[in-house]
Amino acid sequence: MRTVLIVEPDDATRDLYQRELSRSYQVICTSNVQDTVHLLHTNPIDIVVLEPVSTDSAGWRMLEYLGSGQQGAPAPVVLCSALDERRRGLNLGAAAYLVKPVLPTTLLETLDHILHG
Repeated sequence: MRTVLIVEPDDATRDLYQRELSRSYQVICTSNVQDTVHLLHTNPIDIVVLEPVSTDSAGWRMLEYLGSGQQGAPAPVVLCSALDERRRGLNLGAAAYLVKPVLPTTLLETLDHILHG
């Protein structure tokens, strides 16, 4: 089973995504970018769902990090953001950019498309 890492600061959104995605994927969740690097190094992650907007821009820096390949073969990143900064996200290497509110079924379809063609 493929593994999805959800990086989402909002508890309700994180729980909603986890509930839906866990039907098809193994799901690991974190509320902050700081834990993300550790999780990427200690777990086989196939794809990352990331909310890049935070008060300290850590999400955008995480996307830059993942897109640079610094940690080996990077997992594709799907951005689910409250702000429509699609161009910025795609330029930094995101595989897809979804503007919230994102239905869990839409997120699932996006992940399936990226991982399974």
